Amino acid sequence: MRYIDFDGVILDTEELLFYEWEKNPNRHLLSEEDKIKYVKNANWKYIIDNSPIINDSIYILRNINPNESTILTTVHSLENEAHEKIKFLRNKGIEQHIIVVPYTIKKNEIVSAKGNILIDDSLRNLTFWKEDGGYPMFFDKNENNIDSWGCYNEKAYQRVLKIDEYPKC
Repeated sequence: MRYIDFDGVILDTEELLFYEWEKNPNRHLLSEEDKIKYVKNANWKYIIDNSPIINDSIYILRNINPNESTILTTVHSLENEAHEKIKFLRNKGIEQHIIVVPYTIKKNEIVSAKGNILIDDSLRNLTFWKEDGGYPMFFDKNENNIDSWGCYNEKAYQRVLKIDEYPKC
């Protein structure tokens, strides 16, 4: 199975998500709990509707076998974030299963990584995936070998720019 992350792989949501957060001059004084609350309460409809699609991901998803891939997305709220992501994908004609992962749980704790591919822009997620016997594929949308959290791809995970690439043997 090919599992595909949403944020930073299908849609580039981070810029809009953190736009207001970055304008706050006291953001460095806020706690991690404040940031989580901010993400939970964000206007996900606006963010999803206005974020750019990355590297033809919607077209690719429509044209690959939905039985061979699943969207695996971390969310901070079911009624806000998960709802808008699911609605967006279904409105775009995406037939793949969609699995939402609560932000407090690792993706490899929700589905089995063993023998499966994960395409993700988070190196941390890919490390957990590999440790559980999965195939990590680093979605490097900026083509700089650095993930969305500013971490360098030290473990040399295979870099991909399209969600339909396969692991190189």
